[in-house]
Parts: sequence; structure tokens; C-alpha cells
Amino acid sequence: MLRRRRQGPRAGCYGAGMWAPGSCPAEPPALVATLPVPDAWHESYLPPAISGGLLLAAGGPAPGAAGDAGPDLVALVALDVVAAVERFRVSMPLAVRGAEGSQVGLPRPLPDGRILLPVYRWDESFTVYLIDADGRILREDDLAAGREVELDVYGADVGVKLWQEPLAVGADAYLASWVYRARSWHLQCRDLATGAARWEAPERVIVVAGEVAVTEAEPERPGVGGTVVGRAVADGTERWRLPPAPIFPERARSFGAVVGDSLVLVDRGRRLAAAALREEAIVARAMELDVEPDRIDFDDLARAWEREHPPPGEDLVGYDLTGGHERWRYPVEGEIVSVAAGPAAVRAVTVDAARRCRLERIRLDGQHAHRDEPVTLDAGDEPPAIAYVDDAHLLLASATELVCVSTPAPRTVRWRLPLPDSPLVPRPNPGDRRILAASIAVTRRRVAVRGFDAVRIYAG
Repeated sequence: MLRRRRQGPRAGCYGAGMWAPGSCPAEPPALVATLPVPDAWHESYLPPAISGGLLLAAGGPAPGAAGDAGPDLVALVALDVVAAVERFRVSMPLAVRGAEGSQVGLPRPLPDGRILLPVYRWDESFTVYLIDADGRILREDDLAAGREVELDVYGADVGVKLWQEPLAVGADAYLASWVYRARSWHLQCRDLATGAARWEAPERVIVVAGEVAVTEAEPERPGVGGTVVGRAVADGTERWRLPPAPIFPERARSFGAVVGDSLVLVDRGRRLAAAALREEAIVARAMELDVEPDRIDFDDLARAWEREHPPPGEDLVGYDLTGGHERWRYPVEGEIVSVAAGPAAVRAVTVDAARRCRLERIRLDGQHAHRDEPVTLDAGDEPPAIAYVDDAHLLLASATELVCVSTPAPRTVRWRLPLPDSPLVPRPNPGDRRILAASIAVTRRRVAVRGFDAVRIYAG
């Protein structure tokens, strides 16, 4: 179980020169409550889900249990973010191996107030629970019933090797997917009304937009694969498929956002191709040197190569959700570390080779896009993640601070809020860990920041 490194507020993370002008026109929101929630099983499961005025926090042992989860697993706690009180909790039997053998995934709110909650009991079952708006369990969908071998849910591992992907919902169905030992991928689409299976595939779900499910196919072998596929949610029919892209040592494509009818991906193809050339050049140069192999400084050779060949940047690419064709492509200088969908635009935080941090905006107009001049950030040791964006406000989260700026004029700082714990988390799947998100939710003039075992609610 990973615990988050605790840090105190650091004034330099968003320093006096980060924005111009550097004054704050409004007061930051005030802390109104700190409420206990189940311990998070993994940093990637920290981002809280919002259902109306409720914040849904899932995890492991019961809040305040002091190491003893009791006879049942407290899998979900629902908090009223306005009243700052707990409304209900959902408990269920533990796995045979105890609390540490139960892995609770991200809850998924439905438009009617009900909630989907995936729970993996190590080597026992993988179940999606349908929960009523008041916390009652309405239905249990056992995703691996009678399928012990090929779905990789049952086994004899010492520890958990199954990685849950977030649930996706669309076209009166939900999609659940998981990856076992990074080599075996599974996806099931089930009817929301009945829980009956519609279709399945050796893939993981990336996002569902309307009637289209965007998935990634299981790799053919290490280093080859990463095919992004568009399928009809209703029956799994393949609508389009992008050419394969490598996924090792990191993903060449990562999900960015959905804006209107466009799927936005981060494309690292240029940088990965340059990295492959660099490795070939380093090996060739080492073979030219008339010295013993153990006396060669490969790090020095790599630095020399990069001085002559600066690493290229990455691309934001917009694809048509219906047909899968490329609509637009925007190269950025450096790496893309955070992406979010804003009103008719894509927002991104980028970091170049000199560790300069920028905030980019790609404005969309039909099938075309126009790039604004990036705003330079002084982000300290770590780049920030985009935590929230709407017509008026844009929140940037660093390891120690939350900064609210004006969406139309991002150089205008509205307020700053020091945070006692870092809210930065990687995207919730093992291959997209270069894309940052923040364990922050915004609703009804409240900002909720989830930590490992508590949620802090701020009122603005």
C-alpha cells in the first residue's frame, strides 16, 4: 500500500514572477471540514467522484479503524460537500485473505444518482456493484463467473497482479476492463438495466463518448501493440482503428481529453523515435572507442549526443470520434504532462528540455484548431496538473499549492491555496503515468481535496 509523501507549503512553487500581474484579486476558499474516508489502495485511485452534491470516496479499511477494518470492508463513503458531513457508507464482506485482499476501484456515478463500484477480491472474484442513491446495494455483477482461467481473476499469487481500469458508461451500458500482469487485457460491456454481458474483447477501455467506446487493444508482444480502436458501445462493432504504436518503454499514445466530437491524444512518436536513434548512436560511438567496455561512460556519451541533438517535443492530436481520422495536430515544445478539456478548447501543461513549464490552449473551431501563445509558469521542482477548468476559472495544482486563475486571462491570479499534502497523481493506468491529474473535485462552490485517508473540503 503506497502512502503519499507529506510536504509543507512551499512559497516558491508558484513564485512572484509566475503570473503577471502577480496579485490575487480574491481570497482563497476556507477550510470547513476534514473528513475521514477509506484508505486509498493506490495513488491512482485518489481522484474523487462527484454525484450531484455528493463526493464518493472508495478505498480499503474503514475510516478511523486504526489498522483493524472490522468484520466488513467499508468500500465507499459518500460525503455531502455542502454540509460537509457523511451521508452514507457502503460495507461488504472482506475477501478471505482479509482487508488487504480487497481492492476497490474508482466509483462511477450514473445520471440517475445510482453508483457503480468495482471490487476485486484477490483470487476470489471481480464484481461490479450497482448501488442506489442512498447506499443500498441493488445488484452484483460477477464479471468472471465460470471463467476462471481466461479472465485471470482467480490464481495463487502472493500479491495482487490485477490492475483495474476506471469504469466507463454510455449507451445504456457500462464497460469494465482490467490488466493482469501487464500482459493480459480484458474488457466487458454490460447492460446497465440488467447487468447482462453484451460483448467482450482483449482490450482496455480508454473513454466512452456517446455511442463510441475508445479502447486499446492487447499488445501482440512486448514493445509492439498499443492499437487504439473505436467500437460501437451497443454491440462492440469496430468502427475504426489507428495504426499500432509502441508502448514500451512508455506509451507512444496517451489519452488526453474528449472535446465535442473529437478525441485528443498525446502523441510521443517524435520523441520516442529520437530516443531510439540516440541509443543506436551511443552504441556505435562506444564501439569506435579503443577502450574496455567497463571503462566507457555511457552517460557522458548520452549527454554529448543530446547537446548536438536536442530532444524533440510531442504532439497533441485531435481525431474524429466517429470515423477515427486525424482532424488536427499541434506540436508542442517539450513533454506534455497534463491535459484537460475546457470550453471549446484543450488545455495542456508542457515542460521543455530546459525544465521551463508552460500552459497551452488549443482553440477548436469545427475540424480546425488554433493555438494561443503559451503562458510561462514558474513551477518549481514539479510541474502542476490542471485540476479543473470552466468558463471563468482554471485551477492548477502543484505539489504544495492550488492556484486559481482566470480562464479568459490566465495571467490573472484569483487566489492561491497552500496544501498540506501533494494532490498530484498519475493517470489511473500503468502506462500513462507521465500524464498527471489531481485528486481534486470542484462542485457547488466547494473544492474537495482527497488525501490518502481524508478529504478536505474548502468553501469559496
